[in-house]
Amino acid sequence: MKPRFLLDEQLSQKLAEAAQALGLDVKAICDSPLVGRDDVAILRAAVADGRILVTIDIGGFMPLIHEFFLEGTRIPGLILINPKTFPSQDVKVLLRSLKSMADRIERGEVDPSMGVTLTR
Repeated sequence: MKPRFLLDEQLSQKLAEAAQALGLDVKAICDSPLVGRDDVAILRAAVADGRILVTIDIGGFMPLIHEFFLEGTRIPGLILINPKTFPSQDVKVLLRSLKSMADRIERGEVDPSMGVTLTR
């Protein structure tokens, strides 16, 4: 199944548009009513819409994945981006890596449900 993504607000609308141009199903928080909402609300929105959350906020979301798991909520996934590896303004590198991850998820090589780190 093709993965569906929700980009956290630190990631640009430009990245979302470039990903959409490549055929990825991507929405960006920076262009939605979720701007400024807390991490729980963002993760709940991703779950409700069946989207894998893509974020730089590693410390904020990893504990939430555990909480959601304990309460029995199935999470489509979480992709963590290390800002030292991927500066958020480096759209080309982020896009190439996100496309590669999407392909791997679609082929069943990667299960993002408990969180995965984006690699170059």
